[in-house]
Amino acid sequence: MRLRPLALLSAAAIVATTTACVSTPEETRPQPRPSVSKEEVTPIETPDDAPKVSIVDSSPGGAKDVDPLWQGLAEAAEKKTEAYLKVYVHTGNPEVPESGETTVTADSPDSVSVTVDAKNVDDGASPFLLIHGTFDVEEIGNSAYTLKTVDDEDIPELDPKGPDDEKRCTADDAQARIGLAADDLAEDPGRREEFRQQWGGSPRVWWGIQKTAISLGEEGGVAGDFLTEACGEFLQ
Repeated sequence: MRLRPLALLSAAAIVATTTACVSTPEETRPQPRPSVSKEEVTPIETPDDAPKVSIVDSSPGGAKDVDPLWQGLAEAAEKKTEAYLKVYVHTGNPEVPESGETTVTADSPDSVSVTVDAKNVDDGASPFLLIHGTFDVEEIGNSAYTLKTVDDEDIPELDPKGPDDEKRCTADDAQARIGLAADDLAEDPGRREEFRQQWGGSPRVWWGIQKTAISLGEEGGVAGDFLTEACGEFLQ
């Protein structure tokens, strides 16, 4: 494997893992900020005919206040408007039937459940499932929605531009760059949309960055090796 577990590479995670030990001056000294080049971001231009609710993202799962998928579905259901989705969801059960409906739920506690036509769910990045298409949205419970397909076509103009997962995971500066993104997002969750545009082109890595940042923000440490999981396929 080319990289060490990436979830432990963020400065905040390194500090958290040393607090239970007897500190030395070297251990308590602030970790130097990695020196990496600035991210290049291509602005996303929304077509005039795109649905008002359009979610192109990786869902971190969990509570509504951190999950753009759940927030978008709630808005579409409330306003009775269509929603365009191109959303990756990390699941514990990535089996997708060949026909009929399937229910997609992130493998994080208290996540939203989405019931959708199986033909609109792609398992090519399993255990990440991709829900894609334009849908009518109906809320059937506090954390459950049913989607009815309106259109199967993707809207590529809405896709974040940038390196894909393989390029992100195998870059020479992958450890520093990905760990730094997780640290910065943990320190300032309000920058989420900026980070989505920077990292959304690599949806699995973007999921790992979010999960790591949420864990750092809530627990002060990393509860799982999310970034190594995101990159595992490319680091054999």
